[in-house]
Amino acid sequence: MTHASVQQPLAKSRALSEMVVDRIWRFFCSVRAAVAEIAILAVLVLAGTLRGSSVPQAIADLFPVTAPVVDRWYAWDVFRSLPFAGILTILAVAIAVCTINRAPGIWQAIAHPSVTTTHGFLRNAETSAVFAAPMPADAFASQLETALRSRSYRVLSEERNGEIHLYADRWRFSRLATFPFHLALIMILAGGIVGATWGFRENEFYIPEGSVRELGYGTGLDVRLDDFSEVYREDGTALTYRSDVTLMRDGEPIQSGSMTVNNPLTFGDIVFYQSGFGQAVALKVEDSAGQVLFDDALPLGPFQSKLNPDAPAARMNLLPAGVALSVIAPDENPANAPELDTLQLRSGEMFFMIRPLGADSPITQPIGATVRQGDSIELGDLTLTFVRERRFSVLQIASNPGIPLFFAAAVLLVGGLAVTFYFPHRRVRGIVSTSADGSLARLAPIARRDWSAKRVFEQLAVEIGRQLGTDPELHVNEPASSSTGLGQSVRPSF
Repeated sequence: MTHASVQQPLAKSRALSEMVVDRIWRFFCSVRAAVAEIAILAVLVLAGTLRGSSVPQAIADLFPVTAPVVDRWYAWDVFRSLPFAGILTILAVAIAVCTINRAPGIWQAIAHPSVTTTHGFLRNAETSAVFAAPMPADAFASQLETALRSRSYRVLSEERNGEIHLYADRWRFSRLATFPFHLALIMILAGGIVGATWGFRENEFYIPEGSVRELGYGTGLDVRLDDFSEVYREDGTALTYRSDVTLMRDGEPIQSGSMTVNNPLTFGDIVFYQSGFGQAVALKVEDSAGQVLFDDALPLGPFQSKLNPDAPAARMNLLPAGVALSVIAPDENPANAPELDTLQLRSGEMFFMIRPLGADSPITQPIGATVRQGDSIELGDLTLTFVRERRFSVLQIASNPGIPLFFAAAVLLVGGLAVTFYFPHRRVRGIVSTSADGSLARLAPIARRDWSAKRVFEQLAVEIGRQLGTDPELHVNEPASSSTGLGQSVRPSF
């Protein structure tokens, strides 16, 4: 009794675990679940794509109540989020489970196909061929097998109820192409997960000519813009522009190269794209003790000043000095009516202004002055030198460690599709029976709604008839949607 009482809980526990596994397995094989997963993925991709556009802001302007949601939308990096990686993982697991679920049936069809068929299948096939010969059924079946094998078909036969059933197929292993195809889909999803988790994208990486900027993102790389050059059309628009850069690690150059708009620079899985350019100002800032606080270039353009809204400007915080520095360049666009500007800056001049930064700032009011190129000026306790004008380059930098997976998936995908379309699994079934004049054989392909397979079968029937010295009678049944539903018999001529 004790033994029986122990066995009952074990059996219930085993049955419960099997039920849970079965439910999970059915979930991943469910078509409805797959449709829902794809729909969720489409929504996330759309949200992530629109995040970099003005569409969310347009929605907020049209419906002000959505402003908080739009702000969170802009702040949410969809493609690096856990929900995005999670839905890709679920889809990858679903594809793997469905592939495993189909594997036994596919292998059964390849290695151990069913040989026997029915007269109903042969009569109702969209196309079939009837052969007659004045010889015993077994001898005629043997000749048919020889003819099919000469066309590279594998032939299996089985006798049942005094009739000989034939099964012939060619390129049976092409059905295995579904596995590299599904593996490619899994690798694409895995590449998306890898890229979303460990990749990055910097859309606006500003770097002035002659300056060095840290790339970040754990790469340990610094980027130095060695030279920037541009060529203009006669109407003043840029025809082409190029950035010559050097990639550095720990202060040592590791790779140099150039990039234009349509010719990026690649370093490992990091790609540098030329995006734009603009004006920069090289300046030097020293405190009253002669200590250099800044000796580099600032890009003019990303910042706008209320003093001259149409002019390119830059802003930076000088934390050691407790001030914020603004630099404003002349507005050289005639469409902006620069003659009406408050600052009245001329070519070769810059307007510098320092503002209080924090409660411990040494100044209480903004201090500004106009400086010509090469000159210095004292603002508060600081000495600012306008060294020269330069150019800055705007780069887009992207890293996707999943790219090798994408390339491998592309090879598997194209290879699987090529095998499937160029080497399709061709299958023919038939029955050889005894007739009053000898033997009668009817063959038909497994090719419902497959025009190519039916055409190949008709050619095969003609070739077999020529080899056996008999005229096959081809039967073509009209599709079910036909108004007559009647079949046609065609006797090919040689």
